[in-house]
Amino acid sequence: MFEWIRGLRAKQAPSRRLQSRDEENEAERVDLSEFAPGILPFLGLTAYLQLELYEAATRGVSGAATLEAKETLARVAGETLAKHQKFADEIRRRGHEPHTIMRPYTKVIDDYVERIDADDWHQHVLSLYLVGGLFDGFFASLAEGLKDSYRTEGISILGGGEGREALRGLLAQALEEDRKLSHWLAVWGRRLVGDTLLVSRAVLALSEKREFVESEVEPVFTELIADHIRRMDGLGLTA
Repeated sequence: MFEWIRGLRAKQAPSRRLQSRDEENEAERVDLSEFAPGILPFLGLTAYLQLELYEAATRGVSGAATLEAKETLARVAGETLAKHQKFADEIRRRGHEPHTIMRPYTKVIDDYVERIDADDWHQHVLSLYLVGGLFDGFFASLAEGLKDSYRTEGISILGGGEGREALRGLLAQALEEDRKLSHWLAVWGRRLVGDTLLVSRAVLALSEKREFVESEVEPVFTELIADHIRRMDGLGLTA
């Protein structure tokens, strides 16, 4: 896995397009949006993921050592809670209770959050920064394929918020003040990749329009790793 990640650095990041092995000779291009789930699974997944990111951000507030850090984590918590509430409100508008629509997806998200949980505060904040950015982009790309009028609003919600950039600044400051953090956080960032790909596979398998064939969607995972590398590089960490 790590050799693959290092190899990507020398290449231009691929676009989020897929090529079927069976139709490779025709160079058919398949958009990630073709793997979009139905609207209710989409809403349930995104609502619950944002709820878990909100809870993670609030835990970061309690462990912050400075007032600046507390304010930044509180801002991130507020933004993720607002996203959750917007998705939950849309579920209610469609005549369902959010907890019933979210429930089928709690295990895969809970297991993921448990795997990436960290006692170290800096690792915890790095997880929030990397995971939040990766999944907001991933679900926004999937939303492009929704056969529903909510498509545009869903993409807009996932693209909103300035708190994540403030998180990057918080991490950059900590790395500058303590150079020893660099290796520690780089190792942690690498660990996040594999678990993130597991969740991505589970989400793509929910597609109502295209059968999930892992060999066909490998470029999606390559692009996720490329996104991860860009964020790590932006902090001066070696992915």
